[in-house]
Amino acid sequence: MPYPWSGGFRSLEEEHSYSIAEIEGEVPRALRGTLYRNGSGRNQLGGQWFAHWFDGDGMITAVRFAESGIHFRNRYVATPNYRDETKAGRILNRGFGKMRPGGVLANALRQPANVSNTSVVIENGRLLSLWEGGPPYELDPKTLETRGVADFGGVLKAFSAHPKIDPESGELFNFGIDYGPKTTLTPYRIDKGQVTRFTPVTLPYPLMNHDFVLTRNHLVFCLGPILVRSLSMILGMTSVDGALHWDGGKPTLILLVPRDGRGAPRFIETGAFFQFHFANGYEEDGALVVDLARYPDYSVIGQALRDYWRSDWPGKGMAELTRLRVDLASGKVESKSLAAGSANEFPTINPSCAGKRYRYAYIVCNPAGRAQGLQQQVGRVDVESGAVAIHDFGPHGYVGEPSFIATGSGEDDGVVVTLVYDAVERRSAIVGLDARDLAAKPLFTARLKHHVPYPLHGYFSRD
Repeated sequence: MPYPWSGGFRSLEEEHSYSIAEIEGEVPRALRGTLYRNGSGRNQLGGQWFAHWFDGDGMITAVRFAESGIHFRNRYVATPNYRDETKAGRILNRGFGKMRPGGVLANALRQPANVSNTSVVIENGRLLSLWEGGPPYELDPKTLETRGVADFGGVLKAFSAHPKIDPESGELFNFGIDYGPKTTLTPYRIDKGQVTRFTPVTLPYPLMNHDFVLTRNHLVFCLGPILVRSLSMILGMTSVDGALHWDGGKPTLILLVPRDGRGAPRFIETGAFFQFHFANGYEEDGALVVDLARYPDYSVIGQALRDYWRSDWPGKGMAELTRLRVDLASGKVESKSLAAGSANEFPTINPSCAGKRYRYAYIVCNPAGRAQGLQQQVGRVDVESGAVAIHDFGPHGYVGEPSFIATGSGEDDGVVVTLVYDAVERRSAIVGLDARDLAAKPLFTARLKHHVPYPLHGYFSRD
């Protein structure tokens, strides 16, 4: 392996179910429930690494915190791609970066396979595995057995991996992007299993978008100029990844869609930037406030994702936690950095604060000035004062998305749980940090028998 962090991308072929025996510290009594995560569990096949990190087959992990201890389970989402390629032992389908053997004719007019590898959510009691290029898959919440495609009666086509749940109403909002003669973004609302499909919004050109924020009145998108050569992709001349190109001469479009489904969408232009993920957004005093992990462009992160296991993950050109303030009357956009060190990513919050004014965001990051390497720190950023608290897992630990799990009524009254890969032991641990004292010794560390390939996103379901 070229770098210490590279081993965390190795596939985990085995599916496990066991109570974790090696636990240091104590899980708070208020922490009871299951933390589900999704990510690329298989990144290699037939001795060949996949062309892109996003090609990997989705593998769900379920970490259950109970009175009796901590239980771990992992299981692959049994998509047709996973079943067929497992049986064949080789690549058969298109993906985000990979192509079918056989050149253009073998790939033309074939959609990338749904590998269901990005996120997970529970809606109306149904556990859904998400991948933004197609519909969700439903899984059994206890066994993780795949039940099948959950397209809600054929209504859902493309469905993003970043749904937003209103903490008061319980409504789930999401979107999908469809490419064709014109590119459209379709918002959705799901309330107790009932889907409302909003009027599609026609975009000025084909582009890629991953996330959005939900506020009191709007669904808010920041559409950076990462354009898609959709015709070349559809005709099989290139992969999805190969069809992407950055056009810094175009603006980033801030798209506001009324969350009640009424009224026309609004586009506001600002200087070009790219983001994968948002922390939060809200409206106050005639302005829209949006906090996100801002990249100057797509070039550095795009190449790192392409190289993933063999990438040096450079520090320069990576994201900074940034606040945008949009005057809703004039459309003027102001921004300021909220950065904690470098390589800020996977921003999360207390879910009860979604769409509201809030104070604390949790991110993965590296020390300022570090030249390269996957993130080794979890940070808590006070978005009001700018104060930053850091827990460092170096020199051998590499961290995943921090999940805030509330254990009390205060915004920061909770546990921040993350998965840490130890490059020396070559296995992973589930680590819980006190959200109010992030730099302190972990509340608990539960060491697994094996590694878990770096996951992407998760969802906590309370008992």
